[in-house]
Amino acid sequence: MGNPVWELLTQRRRDFGATPAITFIGAARTELSSTSLENAVAKLAGALREEWSLESGDRIAAYLPWHWQRVVWSLAAWSLGLTLDIEGAPAASVITVCGPDEISKVIEAGCLEPVVVSLHPFGLPIVDLPSGCIDAASVIQLQPDSFYSEPVPGNTPGLIHGGQEYCLSELIKEANLRIAALGLAQSDRLLISKPQDADLAGWLLPPLAPLLEVGSVVLIDGPFDRSAVVAQEGVTTFWAGP
Repeated sequence: MGNPVWELLTQRRRDFGATPAITFIGAARTELSSTSLENAVAKLAGALREEWSLESGDRIAAYLPWHWQRVVWSLAAWSLGLTLDIEGAPAASVITVCGPDEISKVIEAGCLEPVVVSLHPFGLPIVDLPSGCIDAASVIQLQPDSFYSEPVPGNTPGLIHGGQEYCLSELIKEANLRIAALGLAQSDRLLISKPQDADLAGWLLPPLAPLLEVGSVVLIDGPFDRSAVVAQEGVTTFWAGP
């Protein structure tokens, strides 16, 4: 028994360590190499296991914004065998994670101590958080870059989206189907603009495409000139949802 997502991530790092895996263009530009992505996922997975005491089978209520941090949280959760319940009920989850703009929303949903993800380009801690909120970066930065992975079966639930549950094997299969439909290969650089919340592929392609033999992914959040981004980033394929 292996650990399908973590194994894909480590294989990506071994094959393409210094090569960009994720580029995020929003208020600032952040690029994670394959090695940097694995390190970020390792630190977060370690924090989820050691600091927040999550175990395989546990659930995270996820109110994560369109950002490179969403990629890291997805991969860390799946490497531990955790389920991301997209905008799920906090009462049914071990922790609730959100971005700064979603704090009031999760508090209204019943979460008393939300874990808030920093959107700083370098993932630095958030200052002046409301009382009761937990700064994710302050916890994560204390973790080592290495992560000891434990076996996670492919039939472990990994995502609840639109009321439907998907196991890890299904997530990988669905991502592969979308990659095949786009005709993507290792030489491609895929540009993805912010998708609709109801679009499952928006939760699959950003974290999984670079792990499934696609060159890299560029995520954009904002009214950018697409042609300028394509030229600047060397984009070969564009996806913007249905």
